[in-house]
Amino acid sequence: MRGHIINILLAGGLLLPSVARAQDGAETPAVSIAYNAALVSDYRFRGISYTTRHPAVQVGADLTTRSGWFLGTWWTNVSDYGTSNLEIDLYGGYGGSVAGFDYSATLYTYVYPGGVDTDYYELQGTIARTIGPVTSTLTLAYTPNQWNTDRDNLYVALGSDVALGQLPLTASFSVGRENGSYDHKWDWSAGLTYKLDALDLSATYVDSNYKGALEAGKNARAGVVLSAKASF
Repeated sequence: MRGHIINILLAGGLLLPSVARAQDGAETPAVSIAYNAALVSDYRFRGISYTTRHPAVQVGADLTTRSGWFLGTWWTNVSDYGTSNLEIDLYGGYGGSVAGFDYSATLYTYVYPGGVDTDYYELQGTIARTIGPVTSTLTLAYTPNQWNTDRDNLYVALGSDVALGQLPLTASFSVGRENGSYDHKWDWSAGLTYKLDALDLSATYVDSNYKGALEAGKNARAGVVLSAKASF
């Protein structure tokens, strides 16, 4: 079972849809839709490669409402996961702000068309705080015992994005710990993202302490992930 996400941190995914906010005094629309598409040199999820260290094409769409509710989907190719070569993430939840903290609660469903005993769901919550140029995010992801596993899984991660002065450049750092599907696995990453209008170009170093059997050990080794992501 998969150990969603960004994630990064990239590429990440993870990536939760943001709650729409008013800008330049304009009223926040009741409903807004955003799309994204990315090409990455390796699809990493919590330190593990799901494309056996090969490139992936990823697309997604997010619908957000002024009240804070959101829905989304995200698609990527994977390498023979339970006989499936496609991952489809479906998610929805609620997000908002209180006392200077941004929060979200999301239900994820991970679908692998044609896969055998691969699909599962996960509950995820985030709390973020911005102080000056630094935005830090705490992520808790819980996967209960379900049809494709006999163990609960808990993932806890802390990440920070640091705006580098007046440059369209952001440094990102994250560390996460997972227990259940993996036994006491740690993963960590550090990267830079350059924003060019609607295009984000990033390079991220990703590593973990996992040395599991078969291909999992190779796929968890250190590597640099290059990403080009367009949002529109």
